[in-house]
Amino acid sequence: MTVQSYFQLRADSFHSLYEEDRPFRYLVNRVMRRAIFERVALTLKEFREWRDFTILDVGCGSGRNDVALVNSGAARVVGIDFSERMLEIARGFSRSHGTTTKCEFVRGDFVSHNFDQSFDAVIALGFFDYIGAAEDALRRMISLSRYKVIASFPKRSMIRAPLRKLRYALKGCPVYFYTRDRLTHICRRLGLKDFQVLPCTSAGFLLVVSLNRYPSSSDVSCRGARESAVTKPA
Repeated sequence: MTVQSYFQLRADSFHSLYEEDRPFRYLVNRVMRRAIFERVALTLKEFREWRDFTILDVGCGSGRNDVALVNSGAARVVGIDFSERMLEIARGFSRSHGTTTKCEFVRGDFVSHNFDQSFDAVIALGFFDYIGAAEDALRRMISLSRYKVIASFPKRSMIRAPLRKLRYALKGCPVYFYTRDRLTHICRRLGLKDFQVLPCTSAGFLLVVSLNRYPSSSDVSCRGARESAVTKPA
């Protein structure tokens, strides 16, 4: 079984991890899978001062993060995933939350897909768990982003990681783990200078790469004033 076929079959099960209409199950997932929720919270925090930004969500899954990004100020979010079932759920979820005019979902392989634009930011949450060529994928994310790249990585550990690797191997799906040193090494190989490897519970890391400073509202206002002054007739 490939990663693609695994998530095609498990799409509904993964989407249900976030459902709040089943309080007990939701509470259990909040406790047992805390890293899933924390990485989203940390990512949204990175955009708290941004407005009307564009973002690419790599491995968008069922689209919950994309709706959250729109609600946090994104003007446009493009989600890409190779599971058609995941994308069906994502489109339905976006429709039910009134964000269809700002969310677009694309089926394809992120590394080889031909994008016709760049984005203010590119994120990948829960994507690198299943990607062997992490450096190539991260390089592609950087090439498509103007200001910021954010990605989560599961942490290598003595007990949790081997158990998860075995559980997924029995289902025919590979899973990969990382150390802080390995992530730092990858970033340096890619020539990155401004990056942080943040802890995300005890189960993983959140890599935050700053490529350029995102213009603040005051920058935009000042630029607009300068442009008006230049074009104002004598």
